[in-house]
Amino acid sequence: MGSAIIACVLLLAAATTAQSVKPTARETGALTFQNYPAELGFRGKAAKPILVTPLEHKYRTEIREQARKGPDFAGHFTLAKWGCGSPCLQFVIINATSGAIYDPGIVVGCANKNGLAARIDFRFESRLIAATGSSETTASSNEVDCGTNYYQWDGKRLIFVHFNPWLKSSP
Repeated sequence: MGSAIIACVLLLAAATTAQSVKPTARETGALTFQNYPAELGFRGKAAKPILVTPLEHKYRTEIREQARKGPDFAGHFTLAKWGCGSPCLQFVIINATSGAIYDPGIVVGCANKNGLAARIDFRFESRLIAATGSSETTASSNEVDCGTNYYQWDGKRLIFVHFNPWLKSSP
């Protein structure tokens, strides 16, 4: 189990491919789902996901089952997530209109002296994702900063908005 946690944390540190954007004071002070509204108006049946990559084929059952339920994120997208160890989550974002799948390349999870966490919060009416996990590993101390990463969905990719670290516990 210990090696699975270490592997998950290393994957998380290596897999942060979301575009980084310096947050504005308004964004860091107002990280609520309501402040990142999505265009609503999806009608009809969700399109079947178009599986292309090896990751999508490997997790095709989860992707298809969750896509079948219809959009649950950003107006007309489905966020399909699955476990990749403890504590670890992976996810893709599926366009319910076209079936296109977007893999943000983000693994969510964290394990440090303050605890374990892997959680993704999102809303149908919002473009904001709050992913509780790690930010980066400090090479000199091998310490992992755990907390919540906030991303804004622009329709094709996630854009990093802000990282809110957990409060450090006393030694």
